[in-house]
Amino acid sequence: MQQKVADDIIVQRDSIPHLDAVRELNRQVFGEDRLINRLDHDPLIFLTAHIEGSLAGFKIGYALNRRVFYSAKSATAPEFRRRGVAGVLMKAMMDDATLLGFAELQYDTFPSLYPGMLVIGFRHGFNIKSMEWNKDFDDFQVRLARTLPDLYIR
Repeated sequence: MQQKVADDIIVQRDSIPHLDAVRELNRQVFGEDRLINRLDHDPLIFLTAHIEGSLAGFKIGYALNRRVFYSAKSATAPEFRRRGVAGVLMKAMMDDATLLGFAELQYDTFPSLYPGMLVIGFRHGFNIKSMEWNKDFDDFQVRLARTLPDLYIR
């Protein structure tokens, strides 16, 4: 399903058909082949953003438990940065996780490596849940979390 969410950004849900392009963007941004450990999570939210037919970014996540949805990985292509792609994908994942009944969305970031991920989180109402030193990345691993709206209507 496609949804035009900004003047020039289209979000594609259930983006398995774009997997090869997403893997290439993942290699370009992170220098690795692995997206996440498994793509058979249920539920799995796999979003791509497209501008003028080109892959501009992706976001992929899964349930940590019945209450918490985890945004495992996301990236924006360098040529499309600073155009709102990451924010559009974050909003789409929050919306989808809310519709699936999750109460909270969480993600991890490494501020020295990806300072923009803290900014985007704070802009979307996330707070720091935890922080610990990660020797593999030689950086703090920061877990951000935000409560999702309750869709229960009285």
